[in-house]
Amino acid sequence: MIKKFYTWMRLRFLPEWARRQLMEENQRLVRQLAELQHENQRLESYIEGMQDGLRRQRRVIIYNQGVGVSR
Repeated sequence: MIKKFYTWMRLRFLPEWARRQLMEENQRLVRQLAELQHENQRLESYIEGMQDGLRRQRRVIIYNQGVGVSR
């Protein structure tokens, strides 16, 4: 409903140069949003890989026994 209203208002009241500028700006913002979403997915997959690697890492237990220490 609101989208139809904005489209109607844009087509009816905006001059041609403002309409063209608005459409170009919207296209630029849509492209920028897509790029940022792609980067976000890439970084999230990197984080998931790091978390999996840390979870699967072997635990190394070192017993440091000095002189006179009995077990």
